[in-house]
Amino acid sequence: MSIDKDSFYELLCKTLDPRSGKILPIDKTNESGWRKVLDIEWKGGIHFMVESSKYCWGYSYVMRDSQILSPTYRITRPDDDSIKCLQHIIDDIEDGKYRNKKTLREKIKLFVEENGLASFMNNTKWCELINDIKEKAPWECVQYKTLFEKSAPNYFWDLRYDENLVYNALDLSEIEWMKIKHVQTISEYIGRLVPDKIETYDHKSLFLEILQKHSIPYEYDESEQTFIVYGYRH
Repeated sequence: MSIDKDSFYELLCKTLDPRSGKILPIDKTNESGWRKVLDIEWKGGIHFMVESSKYCWGYSYVMRDSQILSPTYRITRPDDDSIKCLQHIIDDIEDGKYRNKKTLREKIKLFVEENGLASFMNNTKWCELINDIKEKAPWECVQYKTLFEKSAPNYFWDLRYDENLVYNALDLSEIEWMKIKHVQTISEYIGRLVPDKIETYDHKSLFLEILQKHSIPYEYDESEQTFIVYGYRH
């Protein structure tokens, strides 16, 4: 079923009470994918957003400074129950539920300040590094820790299948550090009575080239044979 976004917008405007929020005009030029259907703004820059696509009624969420403050709520169909849920979110905004809620950037800034950390990377450099590793090193060679994780991971993985990065669920400014292991080990099964064939490949020069190309600061751990790129450190 094809979704008529204009009719959906008219339905939302007719059935929802924006309270003290102001309904903003919507750019209707993007019809190829997801498009904002409704944008209600309050003082303080808080927005209630509804997005829809050609074949999906869409999602709603609360945001400020282009960062989402609330869970993302799916709209399966524009029935009475869905409208009540949307109105409930609007009422929560009106009642101040999100007034003092921090965005992710604000949480990161506070965490960095409280822990006396200094920043060594930015999102552009992280993107350059990650994209090159995905393209040129398609094997389990990376691990990283975010600021809010209590403990570090104890294994390496292939960035091509990192769901946080594939679906943009992770803001790159959250990464505290990333380790890159340059020795690749491949095990080949020969038979039940024969030990597996083990081959190792050293890609140190490849990762050095990537790091230097993007002027990315790093440290080298000889014992682990890894490059360490710090997003933050003391």
